[in-house]
Amino acid sequence: MRGFLTGLTILVGVLLAVVSYFFMAAPLGLATDESFSNPRVPFAATGFVIGVALVFISAVVYEVLPESDSDSI
Repeated sequence: MRGFLTGLTILVGVLLAVVSYFFMAAPLGLATDESFSNPRVPFAATGFVIGVALVFISAVVYEVLPESDSDSI
């Protein structure tokens, strides 16, 4: 169970970071004016940081949860 929850935490973190970077923050295309460097969504950087933090928290999830019988080899 802890392997599944760890993988789920990594997946959610990576998806949040990718979505917030590519779809909410980075304007794609050619620069037309000075506002081109501003993110599309004001809280896009926060979503990216939370996504990266979730990837690191997945190690804590793995260590804190007890090992079940099905996890052992």
